[in-house]
Amino acid sequence: MILHRVTPTTLQCGKSTSLLARARRCHVPNARRWLSSSKKLTQEEVNAALERADKQMSAYYTYPVEKVIAAKKRSFQERHSGKQFYLQVCLGMTLLTSFLASPFLGRKIAYDKEFREKYIPSWYDYSIENPPSAWTREELNWQIMALQKRLAQRAKNGEFTPEKLDKMRREIHQRPEDERYAHFAKLHPGVDDDEDLEDE
Repeated sequence: MILHRVTPTTLQCGKSTSLLARARRCHVPNARRWLSSSKKLTQEEVNAALERADKQMSAYYTYPVEKVIAAKKRSFQERHSGKQFYLQVCLGMTLLTSFLASPFLGRKIAYDKEFREKYIPSWYDYSIENPPSAWTREELNWQIMALQKRLAQRAKNGEFTPEKLDKMRREIHQRPEDERYAHFAKLHPGVDDDEDLEDE
């Protein structure tokens, strides 16, 4: 606390104020005696009294402000100039980069077999191999073409007449010999033989 900045007007007038009472409680008798005089002090006397009061009051501060600020600056510089700060920054950047790259890396692992076999260890590879297909694409295409050809040939032979189509729609399998299970062969078990089928 510097009295030059706080009470210049009070000191020049030489009147006792609350600040002087506060100084008396702080055990500064010399400053109290000089500042409470009834006569008006000169500028030199005011400056001398302030300097003496500053010296006496500074003795009651355990941690001077200048030393506290210097210690904080020194600790800040030591904390940021050491290896610990750079280690924390590197660790944080590594975690952030891993978090951002994980979706792209996962997609690469899932779809790129060469990359997976070359760079990814087996204990980290959770991909499932696609089961082999019963038919290749070419074989499936040939099967579809053969089916179309067979259906076209049957149509030419007259197998798709309205009567046969109606029977085909009513019965999808061979009729069982036992009449109790005859309805099992019907496509619509609840429809009678003489009842018309309605297309939905």
